[in-house]
Amino acid sequence: MPSSLPSTGLSPAEQTLSKPFKTALVLLAGITLFRLWYATRIDLVPDEGYYWLWSRHLAASYRDKGPLVAWIIALGTHLFGPTVFGIRFFAVILSSATGWVLFAFTRRLYNDSIALTALVVAGITPIIAVGSVLMTIDTPSVLSWAAAMWIFWSALHHDRLSLWFWLGLVIGAGFLAKFTNGVQLISIGWFLLVSKAHRQWLFSRRIVLLGGAFALSISPIIWWNFQTGWVHISALHARSGVTNHFEIHPAELLQFIGGQLGVVSPLFMAGMIVAVVHAFRHLQDERLHFLLSQWVPLYALFGFFSLNVAGQPNWPAPALIPGIILMTVFWKSHAQMHPRWRWAVWAAMAVALIMTIVLHDTDYLHLPPRQDPLRRAKGWHDFAAHVQAARDRFHANLLIADNYSQASMMSFYLPDQPVTYLLPQPYGTTQFSLWPEYKVTPETRALYVTTSTDPAPSELVAAFSHVERADDFWSLHAGRKVREFVIYYGSNQPETQVPNKTPQP
Repeated sequence: MPSSLPSTGLSPAEQTLSKPFKTALVLLAGITLFRLWYATRIDLVPDEGYYWLWSRHLAASYRDKGPLVAWIIALGTHLFGPTVFGIRFFAVILSSATGWVLFAFTRRLYNDSIALTALVVAGITPIIAVGSVLMTIDTPSVLSWAAAMWIFWSALHHDRLSLWFWLGLVIGAGFLAKFTNGVQLISIGWFLLVSKAHRQWLFSRRIVLLGGAFALSISPIIWWNFQTGWVHISALHARSGVTNHFEIHPAELLQFIGGQLGVVSPLFMAGMIVAVVHAFRHLQDERLHFLLSQWVPLYALFGFFSLNVAGQPNWPAPALIPGIILMTVFWKSHAQMHPRWRWAVWAAMAVALIMTIVLHDTDYLHLPPRQDPLRRAKGWHDFAAHVQAARDRFHANLLIADNYSQASMMSFYLPDQPVTYLLPQPYGTTQFSLWPEYKVTPETRALYVTTSTDPAPSELVAAFSHVERADDFWSLHAGRKVREFVIYYGSNQPETQVPNKTPQP
């Protein structure tokens, strides 16, 4: 790989008026409009419903994650109401902002052509394209990572201490969304340590300013942990997959790798890995060294933990930004030297585009439920209709679920958006365990919704003198089964006083 791909030689005014610049603006505007339309075409996924519940209980942090996603959803629903559009509006806006940062930063590093290609690659990468309409922690996390990369590069080449302060604030903002963003501090440390020109900055007022700004930015999380007994420590330990001791399971690592091939697309992921390997051979190029320092730590971290238990495919998502730039630079230079390889680049982009198009509407594939990648965003309207029918039949005044998914989706999709609960749990097990528990009185008529077909749980049986299986159904989407649920009814009234029930269809 050549170590000296050209940067743009245009003046700022010429850059602004360049054709790729205008093309990028038009492309981002079109994608944004499409995503705003598409965002309302699919149901929420359970994580979005869960974060929406958080936004109804605004706090400095939450058991599973930082508070930023809940704050963003609260703003969206304040503007547009407690609707799918309200929840997802800022997901689309922030994703478009990420696209712009990717284009502008790549343009700063290289040139217009590479920047525009990188933007197109990102737009057809499956996990980015589909994830851009979902209001999850990844949306602000990836934007923060990309923005911090840009600020860090600027700080390296401009002697302005304020940039280091802003760098700490932006990394901290990402940390408020996803703790993974804290790894970017390691990325910065690695680059400064290896770079002879910047090594002395590792122990300078720049780093002090960076660290102070980061601490200031994450102060809500620190304060919240003081208040709750450092719940995040146990939560992170549970998510790491390490129980009593670390074990090596190669199959778990292979599962993690397979997940990356699936969500990034096989040829894109392969191209990214090849680009990373080649970049290691050209570390004298400061740009390649910089991009590597932003990609390697995240994938190394989750690859290591996946030796024990496979990580989720979205966990290293922020590293896709530097990875896409590395891959685009490698492809451009390689295709220039070996024109016959351009077909491979076009094939990789075609495969990713087809995967992305398919992922936007899987109904026509008629996949089995467990193999449908959009399964988590299907069937919730029908699910809520069954729960509401049971509420009406039993005059239920308490709704309990076995999992945050069912509890969150009941709360969002039922007409009155009621408060829902989980069965009593040890403190700190889920966010529900940090909120007030339900109280059972002689007048309580409860529905318990579960995906388990086992008998009613002992906690439910102990709380109510009368428990019966009220419904067993599959939620449907477009007439096809999605997932099975069981509803139990519990009360402390004599069976003769149980409200009259209309027969089920």
